[in-house]
Amino acid sequence: MTADAAATELSALVWASAFETGNPEIDREHRDLLLDINDLSELLARGEGWRPVVDRSRKLRDSCFRHFCDEERTFAKTKYQKLRLHKMEHRSIEQQLDTILAFIEGVKHPSRVEIEAVLLLRAILVNHFFRFDIEYKAHLLELRRPKVTRSRASKAAPR
Repeated sequence: MTADAAATELSALVWASAFETGNPEIDREHRDLLLDINDLSELLARGEGWRPVVDRSRKLRDSCFRHFCDEERTFAKTKYQKLRLHKMEHRSIEQQLDTILAFIEGVKHPSRVEIEAVLLLRAILVNHFFRFDIEYKAHLLELRRPKVTRSRASKAAPR
């Protein structure tokens, strides 16, 4: 399998408002990371050499690590109840990205296995953003919902 055959099978990922968490900074970082993922896929499809693919993969990994730190600070500020679990997920992804990068770095002429490793990097991140990070949306919506005081609630209740 050539890089061209591997990556042309992938459509560009498109941001949709349904993916928004409701936090503008997190959503901006997700959109930027999605563009980086698309750039990596396009670079792989063009088949212009392996070194640029590895360099772009490293840049994507580094951007993800920074994003995870930003996200964890934001989640802590809003007292997100799933923060501990989310941090564990981040550490797992960081290990996976480091493993993939170590696997592809020493390669001069990639085989199908190395190309699929780069595509796995894409899949891991997309899965996380659109399955785990989107849960934060419900937390923010709950925080923004008006609180009904106990006295107002008891007055409204029929007796």
